[in-house]
Order: sequence, then C-alpha cells, then structure tokens
Amino acid sequence: MLLCLLLTLCSACSAAGSSSIKDVTRPYIAQYECVEARYGDADLLKNYDYIRIILTDKENMELDYKPKGEERKVFRGRYSLDLSTRELSGEIGVLGFKYREKVKIENGSFTITKPLGERQFTAKFRAQ
Repeated sequence: MLLCLLLTLCSACSAAGSSSIKDVTRPYIAQYECVEARYGDADLLKNYDYIRIILTDKENMELDYKPKGEERKVFRGRYSLDLSTRELSGEIGVLGFKYREKVKIENGSFTITKPLGERQFTAKFRAQ
C-alpha cells in the first residue's frame, strides 16, 4: 500500500502556484502540503506526519514525506510550468522507475485521482 502511495505521489509531483503576486512572479517558489490522501475508503494520511511537494527552484522539486515513527524521506525530480494554462508537468525517479504527470492548479490547490486496482487513489494538495 505504501509503495502505491509513493508511486502515485511521485508520478503526481507536479504543482503550480496560486493566485498571489509571488506566485505570478516566481511560481516555482512554493510548498504544497497533502491535506487528504485516500485509497478507496482508507485514510492514508493518518500514517504520515506530513507529505509535501516542494518546488525548490524554477526546474527542481522534491517529494518530502515522513511516515509516523520513521525517518524523513526525500525524492528529487524536475518540473516545468505553463503559465498560460497553469499546468505543471513533473518527472521524478523512485526505486529505479521514472514517473511523469501533469496537473492543473486552481486557487493554489490540486487533486490527484487515479484508479489503482479496484479502488480509487485520491490525494489533495494545498499551497502553504
């Protein structure tokens, strides 16, 4: 289950800015906190102290998360931003696999939904 969460989060490590002046002028300086993570009816977020997607500069990002009772983990990747559509495309490598995903940001938030097996995975992120 953790591997599914990691792979999906990593494939979705795309984020863009919100409506603020800072985001318009420097959309790559942002941190997005996972506010909900579900697999079907199961609440996955209760197993983590935090899950964050951090855009560290105009090309690089990090998936930063800490499972409860464990050490912090960080995966690094790259992203690009289309300011006209507010779509961010991200790519990250996890356990030897590369994952790519696009998301559209609305009001500083985005939601990832993917069918995984017989259930739906959903993760909601909000700019901090």
